[in-house]
This record gives sequence, C-alpha cells and structure tokens, in this order.
Amino acid sequence: MSTPSLEFENLTRRLLTTYFIYFVCGWGDGGYIFLSAFEKDFGLNYMTCSLLFTGSTVGSVVGTILLERIVNFLGQFYPSLDQYTYLPAVPFFDRLFVKNVSAVLPCAVGYSLAKARFSSLVLGCLLHPLFFIVMGTARNYAALLLAYAIAAFARSFWTGENFYVVSTPKKPLGVLLGCWCIGSFSAPLVCQTLIAEGIPWKHFYLGSLVISAIALSLTIFSFRPTRNEFLADRKAALNAKQITPNAHSPATDTMVQPSHEEKVRGFSTHRVDAQSPPNTLLLALSMPYQWAFSLFAFIYGGSETTFQGFIVTYLLTNRGSSPDTVGYVSSGFWGGMAVARILWGYYCTGLTFTQRKHIIHACTSVRVSFLMTILIWFVNSTIENALSSAVVGLMYGPIFPGTLGLCNDVLPRDVHLVSMAILTAVASVGSAVLPFVTGIISNKDGMRVFCYVTVSQTVAMFVLWLFFPSSTPARVSSPA
Repeated sequence: MSTPSLEFENLTRRLLTTYFIYFVCGWGDGGYIFLSAFEKDFGLNYMTCSLLFTGSTVGSVVGTILLERIVNFLGQFYPSLDQYTYLPAVPFFDRLFVKNVSAVLPCAVGYSLAKARFSSLVLGCLLHPLFFIVMGTARNYAALLLAYAIAAFARSFWTGENFYVVSTPKKPLGVLLGCWCIGSFSAPLVCQTLIAEGIPWKHFYLGSLVISAIALSLTIFSFRPTRNEFLADRKAALNAKQITPNAHSPATDTMVQPSHEEKVRGFSTHRVDAQSPPNTLLLALSMPYQWAFSLFAFIYGGSETTFQGFIVTYLLTNRGSSPDTVGYVSSGFWGGMAVARILWGYYCTGLTFTQRKHIIHACTSVRVSFLMTILIWFVNSTIENALSSAVVGLMYGPIFPGTLGLCNDVLPRDVHLVSMAILTAVASVGSAVLPFVTGIISNKDGMRVFCYVTVSQTVAMFVLWLFFPSSTPARVSSPA
C-alpha cells in the first residue's frame, strides 16, 4: 500500500465525521440567542453577559497550551506489542489489560499519530457533552461560565483536526468550517421555535445530548486506528530505535529484543522520539508571521462574535423587534457564512496565494459591511435585517478559513497543528475581549453603540490586511 493511500485511509467517512463534529460545535454556539433569557433568569447586564465569552476564552487558551502535551501522551504506544491498546503507554494500564506482561514489556515507547488523533477526538467527544449538561442544569451565573469554559476546552481537541483536513488531497477546510456555521444556523431556528412555544431554554441543551452521543459513535467508528496504520506506526517506531527483527515471533513483522534488566518490573522506558515533534508551540511562537496572523484572527474573532452575539439583543432593546421572530436574524448571519465557507472550500484549491489574499481583502470591504449595518440600523424590518445579516455573514465566511490556509502556506509543516490551535485560541480570545469591551460600553451608553463597534472592527481588519504580502513569501524554516 502506498504512503498516500495509507495516510488517508477511510478518508471519506473520516471527513464526514469531522464535518458532523464541527456541526456540533456550531450548534452549541447557536445558543447565544438565549442571551436575553440569561439576563432575565440570572439578573445579568450587558457586561456580565459578555463575560460568558471570556469563559470560552479561558477554556480555549488552557486547551491550546495543553493540547500538544496531551496529544503526545495519548499517542504513546508499545511497538513491541502485536496490537493497539487504546490507553496510553503507561505500565500500570498494560498490567491491567496485557497478559503475562513481564514477558512482553518493551524497551521503548513509540508515538502513533493515528492513535493520538483517535484518542484526542474521543476525549473531546466525552468532554463536550458536559457543556450541554451544565447549561441544562444551571442554577446560577457561575454555572454558565463553567459550561462555556468546558465547551471551549473540549473544542481545542477537535480543532486540531484542521491539520488533518488541510493535509488531505482536496483540503476542504472551508467546507469544514462551513459545517460549523450550518450548526450555528440551525440552532437559532430550533431555539426560536422553543421560545415561541414557551418551552424553557434549558431543554435545548439537554436535548442536544443526543447529537453529542451521535458524534461520539461516529468518531469511534471512523477514526479507530486500522491495522495498516498500526503496522506503519510500529515499523517506523522500531526503525527509529533500530531494533532487529525477531524470526521466532508469530503474527508480527518485527519484535523488540528486551534485555533481562528491561523485563523486570522496574524497567527503564525510553521514548522513541523520531516521530515525535519538538516543542512546536515555542517554535511557532518564535515566528513573526504567526503573531501577525494571530493579531488578525484576534480582531476577526471579536468582530464576528460581537455581531452574532449582540445583534438579537440590539434589535430587541433598540428596535422593539418581536421575541418570536428576532432569532431568525441570527440564523441569517450564520446562513450567509455557511454558504460562503462551503463555496470557499470547493473553489479555493484552484486559487493562487495572491488571489486568495485579495478575496479576503474584498471580504473585509468597509463599504459592504458599513452599508449592511446602516440598513440594520435604520430599516425596521425583521426580513430586511435578516437579509443584511446574511450578507455580512457571506462577507465574513471566507475570512477565517482563508487566513488559516495562507498561514499554512507561510509556516513550516512542523508547526501546522499547533499553529492552527494558536490561531483558533487567539480568535477565541478576541471573541471574549472585544465583546466584553462592547458590553462595558453598552452598560454606559446603551446598545445603540453596537453599530459603531462593528463598523470600527471591520475597518481595523481591512487596514491590517493591507500589510500582509500579496505573494508567497519565503517559507519560514524550522531549526534543525
């Protein structure tokens, strides 16, 4: 089997599963339509509501910092064993699940990318339902903050799959992020229906446990390491350790030759580091382009969250919109973004670096966003406001996947996984800080400042993007 075929084994069902996982992420985001309900039930104001975004940031930052360490730990395995164990390569676990362990304990620990990917996705699938549970049983504001932090922490393990998706032949990153938007588009429609029927908002979160269970089942089915992946990882680990084949070992291609000292209970385990990357987090943070893209992602994340997080509150408080229909405006925003990201995913692979850069610049055009915001500001119509929101979402759609793609074109492959995690985390920080600032200003001057804030953030993105190169710069190289 060729290397490309092995690397992308079960590609179709793995991509479909990843799309559904991102749909679940977006589904959770769609609950922002309940901000006005949070204000009523827990006695919140604009500032304390915006602090919920800060909870997401804390979870995302912690997840990003721990991501590499946890993934590397989850990917450890004993290459001397003839089959995978899904638990990390820790002697305690193997003594529970491996018979006659004293005879098979290895002299080295290998790193399996397939096992790390599977284990981290399953971990995210086990953590994310806690978000729905805590939200569905919340009795105070602190529970809401905790829930948003848990959700962001769990998603940090899912967003690492960006690296897997962009490494596939078609690189459908735009489609992947579009599925997130489809989830965010669908959830407000369900939420609005619940509100119109007088059903408590907590039922939305408890009912969402169903899709979490589906996501976990699909992940186990699709990403469970195959026999071919195990043999490839095992061979690479043994080759890295330069371990000789054992002609007497049945059902295996290669076997470790442990010494007597290494067989005893207190053996010394050595890590096979040939496949394990260096500290890629520090490496990525040492690259100026990483910081430049991160700054742009910070502003974008804040602008997107400010718009979709406060548009419903703005229309309710300043425009007197009907609570039974205003949620459709939020769906319009996410619907436009979903369409744009899916189209971007299909067509961006045929575009050059320069073309993608200019398209993103056009999407940050001040004129379009300004015009749509003005229409929302002055036209008292739910239908028009939903259409204007959809156009804003259409313009915003390609920005984030395009930024990730251009960043990958510039930075070395070694840091792609952690670089995407950094950009996602920084965007999350922006989605907490800038809405929080908006909340503080709104407490003082009212929600009428919403339009001023969103326009100024769009202008900042437009100006900053002018300083990015229009042609592919020399790729940053990692140190030897």
